[in-house]
Amino acid sequence: MRILISNDDGIHAEGIHILAQHLKEIADIYIAAPQSEQSGTSHGLTTTLPIRARRCPLPELTENAWAIDGTPADCVKLAIDVLMPEPPDIVLSGINNGPNLGTDIIYSGTVAAAMEGYLNGYPALAISAAGIRRGKGIGNYHYAGELAAKLCLQMAEQDFKPRLLLNINVPGNHPDDVLGVVYTHMGWRWYTEPFAKRIDPRGQDYFWLQGEFDDRNCGEGSDVEASNQGYATITPIQADFTNYSLLDKLPGYFTFDGGF
Repeated sequence: MRILISNDDGIHAEGIHILAQHLKEIADIYIAAPQSEQSGTSHGLTTTLPIRARRCPLPELTENAWAIDGTPADCVKLAIDVLMPEPPDIVLSGINNGPNLGTDIIYSGTVAAAMEGYLNGYPALAISAAGIRRGKGIGNYHYAGELAAKLCLQMAEQDFKPRLLLNINVPGNHPDDVLGVVYTHMGWRWYTEPFAKRIDPRGQDYFWLQGEFDDRNCGEGSDVEASNQGYATITPIQADFTNYSLLDKLPGYFTFDGGF
């Protein structure tokens, strides 16, 4: 089994190394990750600049690793199309430092990397340590890595041919903090006061994106609710954004005469 790993925290992030440690015993590991942090880049692709990939062997993990000066989606796309000698069987992204729950997945570079694998026809997992805030410890990285390895083995046994994309979030800072694993739907998260206004040394205003999330009304049975309760969540997601219930109603809302 060949597994391609990427992330949005960068190739030197601890999460991607711990994930690779848990997977190297069950598969041949390939890593293609940004050379620097690319959090919040969503599914952006680099189209106006060249992309450079530098060999970056990671001792005791894999010799097949590249640091790429692009987005997470760039990394997966380049690895599949050019860098890997053979296509991957599974694409993984993570372990992200912090949660990717609810509507946060729209902005997530972690999810985008997995999504790029999914768009290319491969089963993919996006994995996040939801029990920590960005930059504050490693949370349940090892629990998340073990869960990812178990999922990969079961996916290989079932030989998933259709596209599959799972978004996984593990709460807490210790395995005992996790009450179990549940399947959920995508919830909602809001942010209050998302921008902090500051003044630079020259007296000019600048703004720093931050904010505090609001999990109220996140949705019953959602990934946000279950994670807050202490469960590891597995949410199947897809690229089709079509609102099918509204699609059927549109002819009753809007009409066009004369071909327009």
